[in-house]
Amino acid sequence: MGGTIAKYVKERKKVKIVIFTSGEKSSPWLKEGVITRSRIKESEAASKLLGCKVEFLGIPDAKVKENLELAAGEVKRILREFNPHKIFTHTKYDAHPDHRAVFYALEKALNGRVRKPKIFTFMIWGLFNPNDSATFYVRTDDYFEDKIKALQVFKTQKLIVALFYLPMFIRDRLGGIRNKCKYAETFYVENA
Repeated sequence: MGGTIAKYVKERKKVKIVIFTSGEKSSPWLKEGVITRSRIKESEAASKLLGCKVEFLGIPDAKVKENLELAAGEVKRILREFNPHKIFTHTKYDAHPDHRAVFYALEKALNGRVRKPKIFTFMIWGLFNPNDSATFYVRTDDYFEDKIKALQVFKTQKLIVALFYLPMFIRDRLGGIRNKCKYAETFYVENA
């Protein structure tokens, strides 16, 4: 996703990152307040590197599903304020329960909306999405390094990011091979 963000920003498209939780439960050896402050600083630094703004919703970590109404309400507010043409979000097939819940919060927020933005989903924790929907690729040859630099900012998630690199690299290379380039990020078209 980071390569697409960097590319869209360079193309002068309006980009906003929305982070639902602070990840306070992700590092049990650190106090929740410490991890929250660190993750916010890291996310702001990564967003700055990519050239866009970030908004934090502050939903408790590992509780997005339990707070689906709140999350959907926040998404509705952001949709009214930002009025996006495209939304990129986690796939409902992601292994992380909060990532799946983010998809369902978006789906709930869009329910009944007349003009719906195009929805594209991506996989974080897994190589392949079992979704049969149409695939959308964004060529990111010129932005892969920006993506890596943004990921390296997340010092509190060093181990998690390290585990993420190989599947991410494989997905981006496979996307590149399919598009006759070095790297392309893969997204799946959704009808939310």
